[in-house]
Amino acid sequence: MPSSQETRVRRYIRQYEDKQAKRGRRRFLVTPIRILFALLFTAVGVYFGIQIYQAVVQPLQTVTALATTINEEISAVGYFVRAETQIAQEYTGLLQYVADEGQKVGKTELYANVYQDPSAAEITNEINALTARIETLETALAYSTQSVAVGDDGSHTTESASTENLSDAIRTRMIQINTISDTRGYAQMTEQIDELEHNIINRDFAFTSYEEVQTTITQLKSTRTRLQNSIGERENGLYTPRAGFFSTIIDGYEPLLTFSTVKDMTLDTYHNLDGYEPEILPDVVGKIVTDFTWYFVTTLNPEDASRLSVNQTVYLQFDATGDLRVKCKVYDIRRQGDTDALVIFSSDRDLDSLLSLRKQSARIIVDTYEGLKVPKSALRVDDEYNIGVYVITGMYAEFKKITPVYETQDYYIVSTDPSKTSSLLVYDEIIVNGKNLENKKVIA
Repeated sequence: MPSSQETRVRRYIRQYEDKQAKRGRRRFLVTPIRILFALLFTAVGVYFGIQIYQAVVQPLQTVTALATTINEEISAVGYFVRAETQIAQEYTGLLQYVADEGQKVGKTELYANVYQDPSAAEITNEINALTARIETLETALAYSTQSVAVGDDGSHTTESASTENLSDAIRTRMIQINTISDTRGYAQMTEQIDELEHNIINRDFAFTSYEEVQTTITQLKSTRTRLQNSIGERENGLYTPRAGFFSTIIDGYEPLLTFSTVKDMTLDTYHNLDGYEPEILPDVVGKIVTDFTWYFVTTLNPEDASRLSVNQTVYLQFDATGDLRVKCKVYDIRRQGDTDALVIFSSDRDLDSLLSLRKQSARIIVDTYEGLKVPKSALRVDDEYNIGVYVITGMYAEFKKITPVYETQDYYIVSTDPSKTSSLLVYDEIIVNGKNLENKKVIA
């Protein structure tokens, strides 16, 4: 019979063996889990390592989707044809025009004055300057936002004054003049400059009291009346023979380029215009354009002419008028074999802006495409063979299908629908050089 000490030793041995067995079983269960976690940790480390490496060695390049407008256009040089009547007038003295360039006038309306001596002409210039000054002051009162109260004694007191409206108008005019200058539309600049000067003067007078401005206007009108009376019979008026748009610019083409000439014009007669030497008679002092309709005749090569059809609506943009786009219709296309075609455009728009033009370079805008600009290098095809691009959405690459509406050598113009987030939208960051891109894939 074993002693109590041996029994105790055996119990310790069994307990030790039980602990060892439990440790073995635990190690058997935990080791695969540890290996799995190690593999996952290694995979995650490798993934982010690759992402960091790619970000450093080959950074992700993107381009912003911006709204773009592309004009499909044809360049041409041609002649304007209008219904023009020259004004021939014999006179003795100094001629001074009253009607402005491009002004619409009625029949027998005053368009110029003839003065028998230089002093009368000088007085008229002074009268015109006074009239401009009076109009400026009267406009200054209208522009000013002064709140004027009338006292019991009939006097006027100013409660408040502001030049904010005039300052805004001045800024707007300066921007318009800068835009016209950039586009070289110098024919439209004179009016804008006059308006700018007018607004600056008005703003200066906005700080003057109501009574002072009114007193100045009264004095100027009195002086003008006195000068008008002093001219007397030394001034003779000249009046328009017909109603229409008045112009002082005579180029000698008026008798040659008429509506009847356009109807019978051929390619040969058009080319003869290059050798025509216009003659301006000495007694011709102006002209009247008597019809709103005008024509622009030019020649185009067969390929460009084939892009047009009779009665097609296009837009003409002339060098002298900057960004002004004039809506026109293709009046006729006259071909002679495989040579250039004579193309005639007609319109009744913006006659006053084009009145001084004869031979002019033009851009024929056949069509206009609007959308978002997408580089061709950014195009991808998904598993369903849809054409699109990947954009950055948060930390993910998102595939968006696109529909091209116009193609150039380097990029597409694609349509956009702002009401749908699935559509390519303006300011989306388009991925250009990404590799192994997938929809909803996390990107570095």
